[in-house]
Amino acid sequence: MSINKQRIENRFADVLLGTIGNLPPREAVEQLMSAGFIDLRACERRAIYHAVRRAEQAGIPRCEAFENIAEEFCCSYEKARNAFYKELRAV
Repeated sequence: MSINKQRIENRFADVLLGTIGNLPPREAVEQLMSAGFIDLRACERRAIYHAVRRAEQAGIPRCEAFENIAEEFCCSYEKARNAFYKELRAV
């Protein structure tokens, strides 16, 4: 990592730390979400991915897991499937 990039990332970290102050972890995350510092779509993809993986570990076939997770997340089967595979490629 270049020195300039590290300095910029340190500034960003300072901004985030200033936003959360001394809040407990959950409140800090909620504060960062409400301030728009957290990518909620990325969080949703990760949550869907992990929910599908848990369902598979419980013996539920992936396609059925997509159906169940889509209902749980109030989204379409296609959105759940796309989120899962996008996150799978990122892992």
